Amino acid sequence: MNFIKELWNNKNNQKGIIDITIFFINLFLLICHVLLMFIYIIIGHKFMILVNIISTLIYISQIKACFKNQKAYVHITFIEIWTHMIFAILSFGWTASFQNWSFALIAAYYLPLSNVNSNKKTKLQSILFTLIIIITYYVISILIHIVNIPIAVTLSDTMNRILFTMNNLTSFITITMLAIFYTNLAKRKEYELTKKADYDELTDLYNRNAIIEISENLNEAISNEKDKYNIAIIDIDFFKNVNDKHGHNSGDMVLQELAQILKSYHKELIPARWGGEEFVILSTVNIKYNEFKNLMEDLRIKVSKSKFKIEKNKNINITISIGTAKVKRKQNINDALKEADERLYKAKKSGRNKVIA
Repeated sequence: MNFIKELWNNKNNQKGIIDITIFFINLFLLICHVLLMFIYIIIGHKFMILVNIISTLIYISQIKACFKNQKAYVHITFIEIWTHMIFAILSFGWTASFQNWSFALIAAYYLPLSNVNSNKKTKLQSILFTLIIIITYYVISILIHIVNIPIAVTLSDTMNRILFTMNNLTSFITITMLAIFYTNLAKRKEYELTKKADYDELTDLYNRNAIIEISENLNEAISNEKDKYNIAIIDIDFFKNVNDKHGHNSGDMVLQELAQILKSYHKELIPARWGGEEFVILSTVNIKYNEFKNLMEDLRIKVSKSKFKIEKNKNINITISIGTAKVKRKQNINDALKEADERLYKAKKSGRNKVIA
């Protein structure tokens, strides 16, 4: 049951919500088929018992895999529902309301069309699948009225009502759950597009444009002339040597590990990748400049004492140089950045592995 714990632990992120939704869709459909099994056994319909055994096995086999390949899972699920629906209509006719699943399938396949990020291929697939469902619906309608179907049975009024109620209820719930799934999928796509615009792909920190926007928002939020926030520019010392000696993959690993240190260092600090081996840190107005300088000094020491993994069994040490500056109310962020950069240059010129404020 570890995979269920893992699913639940990820419930607060966008991917986790999608995974949980599709897991519960699979679980719900499995329960529906277990209930149908009892009904088919009571009726004594051997053919539909066999069909339902196959359907149940499909959902059991997908309990762990349903969220790993969601596209394949959705297609397999639609094919199973469609096939089961056809055999059930041919067996019990229209009164048991199995045909409602055709409307559920159409709705489910049309949902991606409401997603503005859907491409032409997705829209074409949705339209073609819908046409196939509609054509199948009318072909079956004709067949059950003019052809003597060997698997057809007559149900009692009670059993008809049970199946009618069950199919109406379960098809509605399935549509609702699929709507939740597709809605969250659209949100995830939107989130990924936003993240791509605001975050550095390698380090998962804010990028240059995002941190400038954040600094401008901080500036606008300052109401008191005496209030100010702080900025620091960080540069990895002799980073070129890391790339030249150990390779660019190792250099990327160092950047990623340093990014993790910056991200978890202090809740009032906002780190970003400025470019190359340079990073920027903003502080909120809650941190005074002297405290900020001390935090940067502690950060420098922390990095110098850390081991950076560059290969399976190989670690290296790195040091950083830091230049800091205050950002006053209404001050242009570029002026503060220039000031911090000049101090960073002094730190590097005077021996590196220093903080100059």
